[in-house]
Formats: sequence, C-alpha cells, structure tokens
Amino acid sequence: MSEPAAESQLLRALRRRDVIGLLLNVMLGAGMLTAPAKVYGAVDGWGLLVLGASAAAMLPLFLCFAELGSRFSGTGGPYLYARAALPPWLAFSSGWMLWVAQALGAATLSNLFVTYLAAFAPALGAGWPRLAALGALGIATTWITLIGIRQSAAASNLLIATKLVFIAGFIAAVLPFVQIDRLAPTQALPPPVTFAEAMLIFIFGFSGFERGAMVAGEAKDPRRDVPIALLFSLGLVTLVFGLAFTACVGVLDAPAATDRPFAEAGRALYGAAGAGAVSIGALAVTFGTLLVIVVSMPRNLLALAEHGELPAVFARIHPRWRTPQVAILTSSVVGFSAAMASDLLGALTMSTAARLISYVLCCVALVRLARRADAPAPTFRLPYVAPLAAATALIFVGVMLLGATKELPALAGVLAVGLLILTVSRRTAPSPGPRSSS
Repeated sequence: MSEPAAESQLLRALRRRDVIGLLLNVMLGAGMLTAPAKVYGAVDGWGLLVLGASAAAMLPLFLCFAELGSRFSGTGGPYLYARAALPPWLAFSSGWMLWVAQALGAATLSNLFVTYLAAFAPALGAGWPRLAALGALGIATTWITLIGIRQSAAASNLLIATKLVFIAGFIAAVLPFVQIDRLAPTQALPPPVTFAEAMLIFIFGFSGFERGAMVAGEAKDPRRDVPIALLFSLGLVTLVFGLAFTACVGVLDAPAATDRPFAEAGRALYGAAGAGAVSIGALAVTFGTLLVIVVSMPRNLLALAEHGELPAVFARIHPRWRTPQVAILTSSVVGFSAAMASDLLGALTMSTAARLISYVLCCVALVRLARRADAPAPTFRLPYVAPLAAATALIFVGVMLLGATKELPALAGVLAVGLLILTVSRRTAPSPGPRSSS
C-alpha cells in the first residue's frame, strides 16, 4: 500500500519543540484545572488511584499512536491512520468523531475560560455578557489560527512557557500546606461505573495528544518527532496531574464544591490576592489549550475534504496565509456555538466519549497495518504490536461502555449525520485525494 501524500500547499514549519509545545499546551488545560473538583466529587479520596488507572490505560494507547505517527507524515492523524487500513466508512467515522470531539472540547475550554474570567467581572458569568465573552474568545483564537501556522506555533510556545511557570509556581506555593490526611478515602472503593466515569475526566485531560499527529503535515520531521513528543508528554502530564490533585484536595475543605479548585486553593491560603493570581494563571492555561484545539480541529476537516469525504470547499487553502480558511471558520463557528449552548461537564463527557471511538478505530487500524507487508514502515516499532493494539482497543471499549452509557445514543445520532454527509459528498466528488508512495 502507499501513504497518502502530504499536502503540498501546507507549510512544513513545525520543529520537534513546537510539536511538544502543542501537546503540552493542549493536555495541561481543562483536565488539570477541573479534575481535582470533579474527580473528588465522584470518588472521594480515590482520585490518585483513578489517575493511576487512567495513565496506565493511556500508556498503551500512546505507544500505539507513537508507532502510527512514525509511519505517516501527512495531516489528519487518526483519520489518516484509519484510512490506510480500514473500510472507507470506518475511516470517515474516525475522522468525523474526532472533529466532533474537538468541537466539544473547545466548548468545554471556552466555558472554563469564561468561568475564571467571571472572577474579575462577575457579570460575565451568565446571560448576554457570557455569550459576548464566548464570541470574543472565538474571534481572537480564530484570527490567530487563520494568519498562519508559524504564528500559531509561536503563540503556542509563548503560552506553554507561561503555563509551565504558572503550574510550577502554584504547586510550589500550595504543596507545603497540604494536609495528607485530606487525601485519604472516607468511603469504600466506588463501583466500576462510577470509577470509569471518573477516569473519563482524567482521560479528557490526556486526550489532546492526537493533535500532534493531526498537524504532522506541517511538521519538518513528523515520523521521528511525533513519537518522542507523545511519550515525553505522557510522563510530564501524569506527574503534573498528580501534583495538582494533591495540592487542591490537600488544602480545600470541600474540593467538590467549586468549578475553580485552583483559585479556591489560592484563596484558602493567600486570600483574595492568591485567588486573583491563580485565576490569571488559569486563564493563560485555558487559552493556550483552546488555541491548540482551534489550530488542529480544522486540519481534520481538511483531511476529510481532500479525500472527497466532505465537500471540497473545506480543502481550500488561503493563498497568502496558506491555512485551510473554510475549515477553520466552520470549526470555530461549531465549537463556539456549542460553548454557548452547553455546560462544562456535559461537553467534557461527550467530547471524551466521541474521542474514544476514534481511538478504538486507530488501534484496530494498527492491528491491520502490523500484519501487512506493504504498510508504511515505522521508525518507532513496538514489540507484539498487534496483540498490544487489540488489547488497548478492548480496554477503551470497556471504559466507554461503563463511563459514557448515557452519551452513546447522542453520539450515534452525530455519527449518522456524518455518514449522511459522506454519502452526499461522494456523489458530488467521488474521486479520492492524491496518493504517492511512502
């Protein structure tokens, strides 16, 4: 077989540090800021065990994506992988559900951003002021994304540097005051369904990792850089999540009683000044993650359109900025409209469940690629890759069935809409996109 050719009109400007920055920027965001409160509210003091289980489940998935990323160099990530090995409708399903997941992820982060912003301007917490704030946020991130991948990467790198300084400062300021006894469980181990639902909250935080592969068509050496960026990011993010959970739960009397556990921890120790400083840092954290989503989300539509599975208009590249302008504008409208119509936790759970469908399909694709002699050769090769990928797919099917049962009917409806669009698009543009040998 052959790998789909990378898009010649896109600019290959991302270095390894840019890819790592994009990954850290998206993973160190809403999952970190909301998990201490949401997970504690679900499982009491078992949160660190939930984090360990989530990281253990994510490790084989990261390894599978590291091998997949080392086989391909084009834009699209999970969609590209599925397209190389699965029936076309399943490949489309992978790309479509991941785009939906990103739109809902943008909604989650936008709501969180405005929640922290409302600490300085309470009127933004509800009604038209909130909607106006969400609209302004959408315009700002979309403009940065439209004007070029170099500018987006530069903004991402600046924000990740700010974010890491904030995280290190917060942990250093709070950890000395942690009361270890607050971390001890006061209830029995929760049932499997509750445990899986809590895992989804941490998995949402980890789940931005696939965006490193989605912008591979704009990276200088993606087949080597993506695997390194993935594994480095997993280790660092797990450590930060654990420290953040310990810091918040270890100082708050009621960790589950707030949507802003970081700010409340700052208030508990340092008063209003502490809450204000932490809120400013949280705004930078959230904006950085949101920017990466707005950058990567349109690339999914671009990849689908280039292969005739969405209308060709989504593959248009701006002649000056060399970015997928229609895909960017469409993605932003959908994502920020969802933000105006949803709450934080509901969008988070739906986003994670939609993303898991794509992950499972990618693992199945890797099983098939590992058994094909004509598949693109990996630069990062896993031992026992087919059994590992199959086991990983089963793990995440189980997590999805346990933790997202209520969301599955709605996701089935979203998938049906996507398949209808696919059918119409194929009738008007049946020929696949360009291909070249790998």
